[in-house]
Amino acid sequence: MGTRSAWEDFQSGAADVAVRAEILTSWRRSQLSGVDPGLVGLRHVDADLDTRFARAAVPVVGGMADLLTGSDTCLAITDDTGRVLWRWVSDPALRRRLDALELVEGFSFDEEHAGTNGVGTSLETRRVVTVRGDEHFKEPFHGFTCVAAPVVHPLRRRVVGAVNLTCRAEDTNPRLEPAVLRLVAEVQAALLEVAGARERSLFAEFLSTRSTSSAPVLSLSADVVIANAAAAGIEVDHGALWGRVLDAVTDGGPVVLPGAGGRTAQLRTVTEGTRLTGAVLVVDPEPGPLAVPGPSSTAWHRVADEVAGLLADGSAVLLRGEPGTGKRHLLAGVLPGATVHDAADVARLGLSAWSRAVAATTGPLVLLHLDSLDGPGVRTTGALLAGRDGPVAATCTTDAGLTPLLDVLDAVPVELPPLRVRRDELPGLLTVLAGQVTSRAADLLAGQPWPGNTAQLRVVLRAAVRAAGGRPVDVDHLPRELTGTGRRLSLLEQAESRVIEEVLAAHGGNKTTAARELGVSRPTLYAKLRTYRR
Repeated sequence: MGTRSAWEDFQSGAADVAVRAEILTSWRRSQLSGVDPGLVGLRHVDADLDTRFARAAVPVVGGMADLLTGSDTCLAITDDTGRVLWRWVSDPALRRRLDALELVEGFSFDEEHAGTNGVGTSLETRRVVTVRGDEHFKEPFHGFTCVAAPVVHPLRRRVVGAVNLTCRAEDTNPRLEPAVLRLVAEVQAALLEVAGARERSLFAEFLSTRSTSSAPVLSLSADVVIANAAAAGIEVDHGALWGRVLDAVTDGGPVVLPGAGGRTAQLRTVTEGTRLTGAVLVVDPEPGPLAVPGPSSTAWHRVADEVAGLLADGSAVLLRGEPGTGKRHLLAGVLPGATVHDAADVARLGLSAWSRAVAATTGPLVLLHLDSLDGPGVRTTGALLAGRDGPVAATCTTDAGLTPLLDVLDAVPVELPPLRVRRDELPGLLTVLAGQVTSRAADLLAGQPWPGNTAQLRVVLRAAVRAAGGRPVDVDHLPRELTGTGRRLSLLEQAESRVIEEVLAAHGGNKTTAARELGVSRPTLYAKLRTYRR
């Protein structure tokens, strides 16, 4: 079967057709996004060449254009959304054809609207992609081959744009991909050359730390993130992470990575004089599924057994519980190897991209933080999961607003109690998380309310183990807010302190959003925390 026949069969409703796997996957994403295969119909927004990426890329790619004068080739540069910033084509006939296909400055070739194409698919997959003739999702593009590769900023480690080469389909040859990759490398070198002194200083600190550690390393400032290969799979919101760094500088202790299941990192600051300009984070080992040792009658084991039984019977499960209770870790133990998608990532990725990732998943599926979805997100996710084969489990703090999705899944709700009512598990948790703990420290820990649940306990014990330096964890190694050292708080201060702790726990420790809910400024919240934690 030829590619044209496969394209026609796919458009007629065939699920599996004989094309390359990356093309078929892209066709499915395009279809899910509602792309019209018969029309060009691209989005247009005025192109902005006054960006650091454009200023670095245009001279580099333009230099290659001089060597291609007289050829039937088009070069283009796009931003990170697939919008064309700059285009070069010397052959008048080819230019007219590409004008009709809207390969012109300002038009966007993002896969969500343009379907399978070199630029959009390379930005979606973050690697070099060749789309030949009939492999394009949109039929008007079938006469051309597009080769594109994303440009990853050498310091910030995020995609800032793409380089694209287009030719007639009959002129496709194996030298196109190496040519595009060479251009990408030259653009990256130009970006490094124009980077500021602070960025280069941050990069130097990153290289120094990376050379001495095999752990995931992240180096960041307010507008830059650099990661080594071991940290490439750790998806964190840059703004939220920088906020956590500022919190840790003020409060001490490890940095808790936002949206990473309670994973923590050790902090080293980068300064310019007395001014904080950046930080290097060495990420601690990823905590495995937290299997609580001890009698099988504990609430943890009862819930785990109930969830495992429901999934074995073919039921979907909705695991509810307060933030930090260990819902994700429980499901990781019950469904090892399941693909995990966090609904909180919708805010970062967009609903369409997140939905496509969920739709492409086969086998056991775990969906985290379902209650972070809005109405359209709930309906879209429900449509994706209707009739899905394979075990499905999800987590939420509250199931309010999730009825349409739960009806589709026919999910059975199961409650994981908070740590304060699972105190019989505490000795086992101390053994798992800290090893040796003195009886004085264990008694003190057992008397805490733990508003942040197991996640809070994990962070406290990790810092305590480090402070103990290989000795048993004792009271002196615990944070001051637990030991109660310092002046005695008034009844009003105790009440306010409890409210602040509860709000912080509800916001996952994010002091910015907690301060907003409390109706105080962030500096005021910091001052109160310092007062109450003496």
